[in-house]
Amino acid sequence: MSRLFRAASLTALAATLAVAAVPLSIGRARAAEDAAALIEQGKAELAKGQTTRAYLALSNALAALAARTPLFLTAAALVQGPSRGYGQYDKRPHDAYTRNERIQAYIEPAGFDHAREGELYRIELACDYAILTGDGKKTLTADRTLKEVNVTSRQANTELGVDLMLPYLDLKPGSYILEVVVRDLLAKDSAKVRLPFRILRN
Repeated sequence: MSRLFRAASLTALAATLAVAAVPLSIGRARAAEDAAALIEQGKAELAKGQTTRAYLALSNALAALAARTPLFLTAAALVQGPSRGYGQYDKRPHDAYTRNERIQAYIEPAGFDHAREGELYRIELACDYAILTGDGKKTLTADRTLKEVNVTSRQANTELGVDLMLPYLDLKPGSYILEVVVRDLLAKDSAKVRLPFRILRN
């Protein structure tokens, strides 16, 4: 696999036209068929030693699978600070905060849809949050949109990391749950995660 990725250098750009781009607005059933066909194409190209073409076919297969898969999260964590890139985040060593600390989290949505606009691909997500009691039975805040994610790219990106910073929370000492709901505005789909945390006595 490492050789395959090393082969995908600048020559991949020249070979892009040789691999059909996946139209991502064709519906989930058709996207699954396209993904399977592209995986087979990638295997065939790899068998012939055409690593660049194989890489491009498998990349397009991932994009097609993203159009087929319901929205989900591959990672979600309370963090020390902003990430440095996809997967490059530092988990908070504990879940305790003082009342004057702002809670920061990192999430990795996956399975989101793309809107095709000429040569460009667009991603539209919204991240909402709510604070729940420690047992998860009562919501203390109404759902609020914390962040909107709008990405336009010449590639149908399937990897996405999102940094979230909550406003200051006026909470009494105790145990709580941060609920984050990610909404795919294109697919009308959503996924959520709950992250427990504690507020300490000053």
